[in-house]
Amino acid sequence: MHRTLAQLIGFKSQSCKIWSSHLLVGVSCFFFAPAAAAFWAVWWCLLQYADLKDSYNMLQMILYFLLAVTYTMVVLTSYSADYLFIRRGQRSFYGRLDIFVASGTLFLSTFDFYLRASIIETMLLVLVPCCAFVYSTQSTAFEVWIWRHFYWHLVGGAVALYGSLRLLPAKNSIISELPLHLCITETVYAIGIAIFFVIRGTCPKELLDKFWQMGAQYANWQPVSGR
Repeated sequence: MHRTLAQLIGFKSQSCKIWSSHLLVGVSCFFFAPAAAAFWAVWWCLLQYADLKDSYNMLQMILYFLLAVTYTMVVLTSYSADYLFIRRGQRSFYGRLDIFVASGTLFLSTFDFYLRASIIETMLLVLVPCCAFVYSTQSTAFEVWIWRHFYWHLVGGAVALYGSLRLLPAKNSIISELPLHLCITETVYAIGIAIFFVIRGTCPKELLDKFWQMGAQYANWQPVSGR
């Protein structure tokens, strides 16, 4: 999949002509981590305390597990695509993978939230991050793209976190236990991210370059026109 959802519905990407690596964008990729941790927390509570003989609770447990995994993947693919292996005017394998993972996560999130909420609220939760993403794609200057893409990640992560905790499945069974489980999962992700940045900040440049070269072997950059 070479085109984003915005391009498929008719928006031409301007940002592909000017995007490049910037640390602020790289850091913003981790804004999806709180949502991933929240999905894990609810899944954990459903697994332990919900009546899984109820088919709806079982379905939600499966969906929350899948969303916990996919939002974790979004952190990794977006960091690779938008920071590590981004090149002006080109899209890497990691960029194409990010489009696939992010699109699949959006569809899965929409389906899951629709099962719990009204169609109007579901549409709003889809529209808000999509508008933020399209806003980023229309950037015509690198400095503008940095902040717009940062904003898109912030909005996307916030909406995902809201969706994970809004109208909880089996709410009466899990609500009393959820705060502790949420604290644990968020702490685990926070510690993991902190360790990553400490290692990245203290690792010798030669070793970082070596790891980058290993990943670059599979980048397969290809020109992107924005159409």
